[in-house]
Amino acid sequence: MEQPTIDSKAQKLGGTASFLMAITFFVPGLIYLVGDLRSALGPIAYHLADFLYGPVWALSLVTWVSVLRENLGSRAPRRMSLALSSAFLSAGMMVAVAFIRSANRQYHLLHPELNLQDSIPVLTVWATLLTGLTAVGWHFLGWVQILIGSASWASHQTPKPLILLYFTAGIVSLFVYLFPTAEGLGILLGMIIGGWQGVLLLKERQK
Repeated sequence: MEQPTIDSKAQKLGGTASFLMAITFFVPGLIYLVGDLRSALGPIAYHLADFLYGPVWALSLVTWVSVLRENLGSRAPRRMSLALSSAFLSAGMMVAVAFIRSANRQYHLLHPELNLQDSIPVLTVWATLLTGLTAVGWHFLGWVQILIGSASWASHQTPKPLILLYFTAGIVSLFVYLFPTAEGLGILLGMIIGGWQGVLLLKERQK
């Protein structure tokens, strides 16, 4: 039976969202790592990082999964519906992390007299909260990746190496809450998947 194809605009949207995800896996982390709040453009750079890490990444994830659901859903409707639900949960967690980061940073900048950056209790609570919420976001992203990998296998439309990457990335993402250092590998795999899937979606659009 011939599979239904999604329209050209949806393919373009899905490909763009996939590439955006690849970018937002890397760029915000780089800004957080090397940024300097004391420089003239420091706060603006951090605001950009929060926007990319939260709203842009979340919207890209949900859009990308929605387009893939149209493309793969005929062969694996339940799996792709679960993948979309997991994508919403992951997106919500990452937006929450970005907004908490932003609110915390703004409060520190507005009240330098409190020296909150030297308060052990404040830093402990802040780090624990953000680590926990980030891990939840990664966990649900892992289910998204595994479910898409499974649906892709059933559809016979996706290259086998990419399917293997989906499963590998999904397993890594699932257990970031136990092994926080695995987040780096998850980011690398997410970037590769985002770029590869984006190319495939845009190539399909041109057919």
